Amino acid sequence: MGDGDLKMSFKYLVVDFLLLIGAFFAVNYLKTGTLDLIHPYEKLLVVFLGFWFLVSLLTKKFHPELYVKFWPSVFNLLRANVFIVFCISFFVVITGFTEFSRIQIFGTCGLLFAAEAIILTIYFVLAKELIAAQDVKQDKAHKTSLFLLTSDFLLLVISFFLINYFKRGTFKLSLEYETLFYIMSGLWIVTAFLTRKFDKRHFASYFHAISPCVKSVIFMTLIMTTLMFGLQMFHYSRAQIFSFLTLFTALEMVLWLLYYLTRQESVQDIESSHVVHSIMKQEHLPVNNDEERREILFQPIEARMKDVYLKDRPAVFDFFHKAVNLSEITRVETLILDTSEMLNFKLISLSHTRLMINLNKLNNIRWINRYFLQAHEMLADGGYIGGRAETIEVLRKRFDEKYPKYFRELFYALHFLWARVLPKLDATKGMYFNITKGRNRAISRTEILGRLSFCGFKIIAEEYIGNDFYFVAQKVKTPSLDENPSYGPFVRFERMGFNGKLIYTYKFRTMYPYSEYLQEYVHKLNELQEGGKFKDDFRVTGYGKLMRKLWLDELPMLYNWMKGDLQLVGVRPLSRHYLSLYNEELQELRKKVKPGMVPPFYADMPKTLDEITASEERYIKAYMQKPFVTQWKYFWKSFYNIVVKKARSA
Repeated sequence: MGDGDLKMSFKYLVVDFLLLIGAFFAVNYLKTGTLDLIHPYEKLLVVFLGFWFLVSLLTKKFHPELYVKFWPSVFNLLRANVFIVFCISFFVVITGFTEFSRIQIFGTCGLLFAAEAIILTIYFVLAKELIAAQDVKQDKAHKTSLFLLTSDFLLLVISFFLINYFKRGTFKLSLEYETLFYIMSGLWIVTAFLTRKFDKRHFASYFHAISPCVKSVIFMTLIMTTLMFGLQMFHYSRAQIFSFLTLFTALEMVLWLLYYLTRQESVQDIESSHVVHSIMKQEHLPVNNDEERREILFQPIEARMKDVYLKDRPAVFDFFHKAVNLSEITRVETLILDTSEMLNFKLISLSHTRLMINLNKLNNIRWINRYFLQAHEMLADGGYIGGRAETIEVLRKRFDEKYPKYFRELFYALHFLWARVLPKLDATKGMYFNITKGRNRAISRTEILGRLSFCGFKIIAEEYIGNDFYFVAQKVKTPSLDENPSYGPFVRFERMGFNGKLIYTYKFRTMYPYSEYLQEYVHKLNELQEGGKFKDDFRVTGYGKLMRKLWLDELPMLYNWMKGDLQLVGVRPLSRHYLSLYNEELQELRKKVKPGMVPPFYADMPKTLDEITASEERYIKAYMQKPFVTQWKYFWKSFYNIVVKKARSA
């Protein structure tokens, strides 16, 4: 940490110190009506300052690098204040200073956290560039030992009953201490979950393994003393509680040692020649085999994919084989992965890779766009990316098969709220990704293909195989320069306006996220239906179809009308791609009139693209001669068709 960082840390410390003093005196004033500290609150202030400083050091509260992302920063402040409450409660229970007010202690910490959170929010608003920094760290899968879990709970029970016997001369628990046993069991469950004490990956060394145990018992002690102070549970024997925790920890140390030694025996290194020969025969290996190695590397990947990587998934191999000419791509040009971790592809390949396939589900990758962009940078021009995912279409089918008829809608609605809505809202997406790490998120087929197009790929093939959606895309262009692809409830469309000027129109979302990048792809898949819309447009959601039917999606366009970008009646505002389907003469003619909210389509009800263009040409020529009369005529004719004949554009 440089001098600049030390200065920044000192500023944090001074500001937080002033906030603590302010919070303490504010709570004291609300409680007593005066700023003067009466006995024993001057002592409590000293205790507060001591534990505040100690906790701040232990949690690295004033290190600038902890304040890069908003929600982790808030959690860091919350954790520090919770630890202060724990420590002061522990101090009160141990020393017997029960005259300290719970309102003063809990209120000071609560007010301090609120003030810190407000200042932190202002800081992030003024320093927006920090929010863009992303943490790509992913947690590895946990490997819980059921043996340790069950054995540890037995030790908990044995320790509690033994201490009760030595204290009271009987193994039978009174009603009060039966309640205490349930409380300690609950704390054991909570702290075990928080510290992951049963994760077998901790046993690389004994001290590494017992670290979660020590943390767990510390948390149990602090939470229990906080409960005793907060709920005034001083009738419980402190000697019995701390003796139980001490005995339980000692027995845990022994159990963890035995488990560690057993594991060391089971994974003993291979050292003797006898063991080596029992595994494989030792032979001399050729060291001058460069020609043979090069020959293997430059063989087509086709055979190895079929016989090794996708041996157990022949249908998947057939999909990739049809999408990409595997006989023309060599092994050295291919990268096959099965991971959800973010990788630095620059270290893997120097832009000579022509095929990259990740067999892990895309749902488990936290930063999907970043992943696609890294793949784009790593792949050679014209290279291919392949992968798989579980789409929400398949997820819905699983819900229908798994749950009874009257529960599936409720369960799916809750899942939709959690996995689809919360990740999209600015206020909740930080919390969602901090909890889930982006794993098992719900994602649609449209969003996957749209993200690929956004990142510079062209969709080559897609197919459902079993319960998985597989895709192949080709690197054909640079990524989109659009800084804000539509993702929330409102969408903004780039359209051609009066005099060829670019305008942005607004609607409520009726399509899946990133749909706007798939317009060319959908046009190639489907012909235009009557009314000039795409036929079988998979980008439209179920609720989007309902909104379009009721015209609710058009309401935000009133904003464009008030701005003057649109008039009430006029030609439909079109995208560059859709406008390119018109002849050049009509394209130029359209520039002479302002687009409208109600297009001439609803007056003439054309069926084909040629009829649509003819309808618009008639309207434009009539409008240029008699603007008011034409507007009036087309408005009422459209009104009649929409209201009486139920005309719709989709």
